[in-house]
Amino acid sequence: MNMLKKIALSTAVAAGAFLSSQAANAQIALQPSPNGEVAIIVNFEVKPGAEAEFERVFRRSVTCSRLEPGNITFNVHKNLGSERSYVLYEVWRNEAAVNSHFARPYTVALFSMFDRNLVRPITEGGLHFVQDLDPQPRAAPATTDPNSLAECR
Repeated sequence: MNMLKKIALSTAVAAGAFLSSQAANAQIALQPSPNGEVAIIVNFEVKPGAEAEFERVFRRSVTCSRLEPGNITFNVHKNLGSERSYVLYEVWRNEAAVNSHFARPYTVALFSMFDRNLVRPITEGGLHFVQDLDPQPRAAPATTDPNSLAECR
């Protein structure tokens, strides 16, 4: 019976993660560049006192996202001189890669953290799709599955 409860709980958690990722994905209409890549810049303003959680959750996302085969780059920066202002720059090989990224547990956790810690949602002026004026040839996709790391599950 205990095993049955674990299976039911796992199913409920997975369903919740899926629904959360779908909600996040539904709010963000992707805009791929002419070469099919999706490049995104996001400006974040974090609520006072939320900086530590923001950085902790984002560090996990950086580690795990960079392992995804559809990721080209995933970098988050803190603006110098502004303790609660950050910038994300990420590039994905295609829309399918972004959609896969949105469904990953660490991305679901990231969007959940945004709900608690951002001054305003990213969809209110902080999100920008960009394109490289002169794209360089891309390195081969990552071959490490993020699920191979415990922190990415």
